[in-house]
Amino acid sequence: MMVLGGLGILVVGIVTGILSALLGVGGGIVMVPFMVLVLGLGQQLAEGTSLLVIIPTAVAGVLAHRRSGYLSVRVGLMVGAGGVAGSFFGARLALVTPDDVLQKVFGIVLAIAGARLLRSGIKSRRAG
Repeated sequence: MMVLGGLGILVVGIVTGILSALLGVGGGIVMVPFMVLVLGLGQQLAEGTSLLVIIPTAVAGVLAHRRSGYLSVRVGLMVGAGGVAGSFFGARLALVTPDDVLQKVFGIVLAIAGARLLRSGIKSRRAG
């Protein structure tokens, strides 16, 4: 486990906040790998802690996007309702899934999402 001082962890939090607001992600995409690989936390602990981190970063991002007019409350509430329901199931499933399996699933999901976004960006650039 690499020990990082409070200032280093704060800097990672700032970077996570910037990426969350910029890309519309909750922060877990940055925070979970950081907590596992740098801080040496287990996957389950990193995921739970990341969920706590998401709350203030998401609120700040929502407020900024709302001020700019880029917020659909209706869609957000509908998707959010499904997300709340799914979160209860996902949290219970994560608690009984070994860390190594969670890490593999997390990595696969990130790789697929990254590949799809990259492909979409390349297509958009060629078309534009």
